[in-house]
Amino acid sequence: MARIGIVIYSLAGAGAERVSVNLAHEFVAAGHAVDFVLAHGEGELIAEVPTAAEMQVAQTVGARGWRAAIRDYVQEQSPDVLLAMMEGAGVLSIQAAKGAVPVYVVSHIHFSRHCRHAPRWKERWLMPLAARWYLPRAAGVIGVSRGVSEDIRQVAGVRLERVHTIYNPILTKDFYRKAAEPVDHPWFAPHRGWLTVVTAGRLTEQKDHDTLLRAIAYVNNQRPVRLMVLGQGERLEELQALADELGIGAMVKFAGFDANPYRYIAASDVFALSSRWEGLPTVLIEALAGGAKVVSADCPSGPREVLDDGRFGELVPVGDSEVLAKGITRAYEREPTPTELAHHLKQFESASVARQYLGAMGLSEREAK
Repeated sequence: MARIGIVIYSLAGAGAERVSVNLAHEFVAAGHAVDFVLAHGEGELIAEVPTAAEMQVAQTVGARGWRAAIRDYVQEQSPDVLLAMMEGAGVLSIQAAKGAVPVYVVSHIHFSRHCRHAPRWKERWLMPLAARWYLPRAAGVIGVSRGVSEDIRQVAGVRLERVHTIYNPILTKDFYRKAAEPVDHPWFAPHRGWLTVVTAGRLTEQKDHDTLLRAIAYVNNQRPVRLMVLGQGERLEELQALADELGIGAMVKFAGFDANPYRYIAASDVFALSSRWEGLPTVLIEALAGGAKVVSADCPSGPREVLDDGRFGELVPVGDSEVLAKGITRAYEREPTPTELAHHLKQFESASVARQYLGAMGLSEREAK
């Protein structure tokens, strides 16, 4: 049995947090001990952490408090590895562990572009410098897509043999159960007289909901359409105002956070992603697995890999609302390829991905007790 410490800021619901929880379940099922070391003991996914997993939360706010919590955890629990989710967690883990424990850092986003567009100067300037200084000291860096792996390798100067590409562990029995649950909303009624489009993600500049709203306005000129936006964030009022300005306010619902977004995605006519950049967009995988037809901006990085160069969904240029509108229509008219898609989706199955993680961390041969 190995003891694995997962270091992550919080469990407040986004992609990296879901990945952490899914991996924890698979590691525990394989007989390993799992702990979470958090900066903040909050988030919607706290309730989904395996009951066998322990949680250690920083006692003081900020990087120093979190680093101290990681240091104390290493000294008290003697884990076999630290698995740090995101570059910031990786830098702090390497600092705190001081070589006593191998640290593996998971890069979930196109790091260089994320830093370039960060609102605070510390993220824009200090994070790339810290990554270049500390990440080469990691035992390994795991990129969630080929594009992410290549980007972090170049930005941080990590040796090629220490970089692994492992897709996210998205597809679980629980996902399929939730995706099959009924939707009680009139926009998803059978035999509806409109096209129902769904998108999901935080309401931030990165997700570029502006382009999607303008695309929906274009579609509405051709056929009746509704858009459900799942997620919350600081741009809610700004986006609501834009929808009203475009004359589609009554056709767009900003639904906020939902504990089971998968049922809406699965019941949609088209799932649309308009991001400026990603890492490996979890929602695209969930949409494909739920049976939705998909259109995505061809941003760096991940959508092209998830959709296999457009074989399983429409890819359109970033930031072009008119082309995105046409992509929504083309996606809706696509014929499904269920056999080929089922084979493609196997690489995102949680148990298979967890085995790859254990292999990358040198734990696949460790006997569970």
